[in-house]
Amino acid sequence: MNEALLPERTERIVVALDASPQSVAALKAAVELAALMEAELEGLFIEDINLLNLCNLPFGREIGSYTASMRRLDNAGMERQLRVLAAAIQQAMARAAAQTSVRWHFEVRRGPVVPELLAAAQSAALLSLGRAGQVRRKSLGSTAQSIVSKSDRPLLILGEGSGLEYPLTVVYTGSPASQRALNLALRLARNDRHALRVLVWAGEQDDIDLVQLQAEAEGLLEAAHAHATFHTMRRAATLLATLRTRDGGTLVLPGEHAALLSEHSGPALLVP
Repeated sequence: MNEALLPERTERIVVALDASPQSVAALKAAVELAALMEAELEGLFIEDINLLNLCNLPFGREIGSYTASMRRLDNAGMERQLRVLAAAIQQAMARAAAQTSVRWHFEVRRGPVVPELLAAAQSAALLSLGRAGQVRRKSLGSTAQSIVSKSDRPLLILGEGSGLEYPLTVVYTGSPASQRALNLALRLARNDRHALRVLVWAGEQDDIDLVQLQAEAEGLLEAAHAHATFHTMRRAATLLATLRTRDGGTLVLPGEHAALLSEHSGPALLVP
């Protein structure tokens, strides 16, 4: 068959869904990104096999959130709760997607959470997930940490109550990952010159020519007919201070500098 006659493969955005406020933010951002990128949206709810296995153990117990009474974990009861939760999440996804023309579908999988998410995100344009699951915190939760360390796909990491926010702040070091990060940010900047700012960082290397590094980034923007504001810096302390004083917006990071996620409490897009 002539490959030129085959339809182009539609990009896919996967969003990890549960009952947490961070998951709601991840869904909101994923819908917006799917619309911007003209991508399909795949919602994914994982029935944690470890939780179900716990129900089979004789010492498994849960504490009622309203009564504070302790009761034995029951496998059948847990499965009913998961089905109810999945149905509620699917309805929330339908409401969010109904406000756009985004094509979407919802899937329930059973297994260990991290491997299932990584498998679902294979070949996806992006994976959107909450920063800390059910726990309200600014630091990354254990699931997000594992995904960050293992994923080879772009990750959009959201905190509670925040979707994708502008401006997009790209950390540019000249590395291949930072070039990919800048190119992805250009796709999402909506041709708004105020929607993109670039932090040109030498990564603590004294022999890096910051002027040349900025020129490289400007070349990428010029090729895309885009504009951005630029800030150059050499030391990590300066970069971290800049991130703190310029709070707001979405931080776009090359994957090799994922440690900087802890310095930004807002939305972050990590690009490997």
